[in-house]
Amino acid sequence: MKDSEGYPKISGVWASPPGEGFQLELACQIAGQTTYFARFLADCQDESVSLELTVQGQPIRIPVDRLEELISAAKKDVHSETWYDNNPPLESGS
Repeated sequence: MKDSEGYPKISGVWASPPGEGFQLELACQIAGQTTYFARFLADCQDESVSLELTVQGQPIRIPVDRLEELISAAKKDVHSETWYDNNPPLESGS
């Protein structure tokens, strides 16, 4: 991925906050400062791993299994406008 505005280099930082287990925090540089914006963590009940984002001050957890499904769909079906300009839909003959 590009290392420019909108595409900062993302790093993973291992962390072990007291009482929260072992986590992988995602960080990038914004205006010269390290900003932590998400973390992978395990559920204490079943060890399922989730990606936790903070949205309007509230934690939102996405199970990694669901995230993998969404990434797979995105890789297959998300395209830029340029792609659609170069790949017009086929006319259906009814």
